[in-house]
Amino acid sequence: MNDITEYARTEERSFHELPFNEVDALIIATLVYEDVANISPTLMLDESQPQSSGSSFASRLRAFEPHHPLIWFRNLWHPALESVSLTEANDELHRSLATTADDKPHEPQVVSVIDPNLTHTLFQTCARSPRFADVRLGAVVEHINRGEQTQFAAATFQLPDGRNRRNPTHKGTLVISFRGTDDSLIGWKEDFNMTFQYPVPAQRAASAYLDTVARLWAGPIMLVGHSKGGNLAIYAAMNADASVQKRIRHVYSLDSPGFPPHVVSSPAYRAIQPKVTKIVPSSSIVGMIFDTPEPCRVVASDSQGIMQHSAYTWQVDGDRFVTEPDLSSSSQLFNEELNQWITNLTTEQRERAVDALFTVLGATGANSFSEMMSRFPASLPSMFGAFVGLTPEDRRHLTSALLILLKASTAKNSAAKPAHESQPDTPSESTAEQ
Repeated sequence: MNDITEYARTEERSFHELPFNEVDALIIATLVYEDVANISPTLMLDESQPQSSGSSFASRLRAFEPHHPLIWFRNLWHPALESVSLTEANDELHRSLATTADDKPHEPQVVSVIDPNLTHTLFQTCARSPRFADVRLGAVVEHINRGEQTQFAAATFQLPDGRNRRNPTHKGTLVISFRGTDDSLIGWKEDFNMTFQYPVPAQRAASAYLDTVARLWAGPIMLVGHSKGGNLAIYAAMNADASVQKRIRHVYSLDSPGFPPHVVSSPAYRAIQPKVTKIVPSSSIVGMIFDTPEPCRVVASDSQGIMQHSAYTWQVDGDRFVTEPDLSSSSQLFNEELNQWITNLTTEQRERAVDALFTVLGATGANSFSEMMSRFPASLPSMFGAFVGLTPEDRRHLTSALLILLKASTAKNSAAKPAHESQPDTPSESTAEQ
C-alpha cells in the first residue's frame, strides 16, 4: 500500500480529471505544517474588522495598470489571491543564497511526534507533481500568544480547477487549511483548555480567518485540518454567515477532537454536519476526545497506538484511503474512559487538572516538547518537585488522566482487520458519539 507522499509522486491527473478527494485533503492539511509564513504572502488577521494588508480596496485602486485597464478594473472588484505556486514556494523555501544546492536552513512547524524530514519530502514531492505543482499558496496567518494561551496558523491553497483555461486558478476552489497543534507547549495547553473552555482563542481566530478569506476572494471553499486543525475547520464552518456556508463544499476533519455535548446538539452544528467528513485511524486517540455525532471513516495505518496520529502512516490505495471495519478496542475504551473522566469533573476541576499538568511540564523551563525532551533527564527532579507541590486532589486527577492516556498510547490495535484485508472503497459507519 502507498502513503500520501507516494500518492503525490504518482498521481498525475489534474483536478479537472480527478476532483479534490480525501487524500488530497490530508496532503493539504499536512503541507501547512511547513514553514510557509516565510515564503508566501501573508494575511493580517483582525478579528474585529477582517482586512487583508495587501488586498484592501485602497491598495488595489492605487495599483492602476494603464496598459491593462480591463484587468485592473476586474481585480479592483474581484481581487486575485496574492499567492505563489507550490513549485515557487518550494524553490524559495530551499533556495541557497550561496550556492544552487537545496540546503537553505528552515524549521518545519510540525507536531513533535512527526519527523520534520517527512514534511520536507512531501512539500518537495508536491512541488514537482503534475497534480499539485500549480496549486497556489497564500493568505498565511501564523501566531502564538502566550498571554491568551493560543497557537493558530492557517493558509489558503487555490486549486487550478477554474473554468478559465489560461488562468485555471481564477475562481478556483479555495482550500483553507488550519494547522494542528505544533511543537509549542502553548499550543498543547490550548488543546487541553478545550476541556473546560469554549470557544478557545484559536477557534475564534479560525472563524475570523474564514470570514476574511471569503470576503476577499471568490470561489467554492473546502475546509481541511489535521488534529486540532480539523476542530478549527468545523468551528469556522458552523459559525460562518449563511452566504459563506453556501460556498462551503466540504469540511474534512482528520483525526481531530470533537466538541462538548451542548455544541454537537446545537442547531449550528447540525446545520453544517452533512458537509463534514471525519476520518480517524483505527487506534485513534486525539480524534476520540469529546463527542463526534457524525459517522467516522476509519483508515488503516502501518503504525500502532499514538503514532497512528501521524498522517504519513495512513494507507492509500489509488485515490482513496484503505479503510478498517471499525475502531480498535483500545480506541473505543479510551473514548469511554476519557470522556467519563471529563464528565465526572466539574469545570473548575478540569481547569485545575490542566493547569497542574502544565505546571509540571513547565518546570523543565522548556517552551516546546522537543526542547523539553532534549533536557528531560536533567529536568526530572524539577518536574517531580512540581508534582509533589500540587494539592492531593490535583495529583489524583492528573494521575488518573495520565494513566488513561498511557493505556491508550501503548495498546496494540487488536480489534481491527489487517490492512491487506481491508476494503479501500467501503466507508465505515463507526461513530464516537456518546
